[in-house]
Amino acid sequence: MRRILLTILCLVLTAAAFGETVSQLFAKAKAEKNPNTQIKMLTQVIAKSPRMADAYHYRADAYLTLGRNKQALADYSKTISLRPRDAFRYYARGLAYQKMGRFSLAQADFSKAISLKPSYRDFYLARARANASLEKYEDSLRDYQKYLGKKSPSVAVVKEMIPVYLGAYRYEAAQKQLQRLQEAGDDSADLYFWRGRIYSAQNRLDEAVSAYSKAIHRDASHAQAYRYRAGAFKNMGDLPAALEDYTVLLKLQPEAIFYNRRGLVYEEMKQFKEAAQDYTRAIELLPKWAIPYNNRGFVKMHLKDWKGAKEDLEMAIRLDNTAPTPYVNLAGVYWLSRRDRKNTYDNLDKAVRRNFRNFESLYDDEQKGWMFKNINKTAEFRAVLYK
Repeated sequence: MRRILLTILCLVLTAAAFGETVSQLFAKAKAEKNPNTQIKMLTQVIAKSPRMADAYHYRADAYLTLGRNKQALADYSKTISLRPRDAFRYYARGLAYQKMGRFSLAQADFSKAISLKPSYRDFYLARARANASLEKYEDSLRDYQKYLGKKSPSVAVVKEMIPVYLGAYRYEAAQKQLQRLQEAGDDSADLYFWRGRIYSAQNRLDEAVSAYSKAIHRDASHAQAYRYRAGAFKNMGDLPAALEDYTVLLKLQPEAIFYNRRGLVYEEMKQFKEAAQDYTRAIELLPKWAIPYNNRGFVKMHLKDWKGAKEDLEMAIRLDNTAPTPYVNLAGVYWLSRRDRKNTYDNLDKAVRRNFRNFESLYDDEQKGWMFKNINKTAEFRAVLYK
């Protein structure tokens, strides 16, 4: 009997020592600043205590710091499986998803956290940001309001909310927030940029250009101010000014979308070689994007490069066979280069089946009418469009 009691006592002491060792190691791991070392220590903790949710949680944080996203998500998910009613576990994984740009998954986790602990305000702020990234602007504004309650937003939160108001077309509310910032002494580039966005949306283009110019004066590297000022100049018909702004923008952000937009300006200016070069650069940056192939095919028609135009337009169709415009342009290639009525009508029919409805442009030489000279005066042509 005495031997049995001694054995039990040894087991109890061993278990106590084991638990203390795990606790001590976990405390040291939490205090460790080096994420690689922290991961090793937490892995030891997990080996000794595989159901310790906090050990997985801290290891997930360390993985995320190192950019090891797959391992981080696996550990955050493990903490959720161990503590499925703990709202903060979902919140932590949602923040990780948000950091990775996976906003739909982040939004879902924040919603779950809210369902488990609806009184915790920061969950609404996190979901507001995820909804804004998903362009769900009204949902985002509702969440911001739940986060704020009866409190006035801080300056930082006001600055977050202004572009959301703009996305939701709530220009008056955005203007009020801008006024509040200005009264608080804000004279930043962003304040004038946002004001320019409001003016652009209201088609007050002169005022928009003035506001964007003030933003640029305060921050010469404000890429978005150049982007939107270029758009305003283009809408005003000041193509050289738009071209100049897109050129500066491309130095700041050499992205495919902006090469494509500058190409459109060159195209309007009848500088087709330069337009083709910009579309080519857009294609090099985003080879699976159909739009610059269509645009380059169109300008190659102006350059009478029929083979190149046909290849580009066929590529645009392969990449996106739902868009009607490449079919219209391809119809123009067949008519201008070969007088091929069958393929001209076949492609126009395909465009119509894909909801092409701007029939007037096919009769206007300033738009697409030049591609269908003479044939667009026939009853057959009209029959394809209006059947």
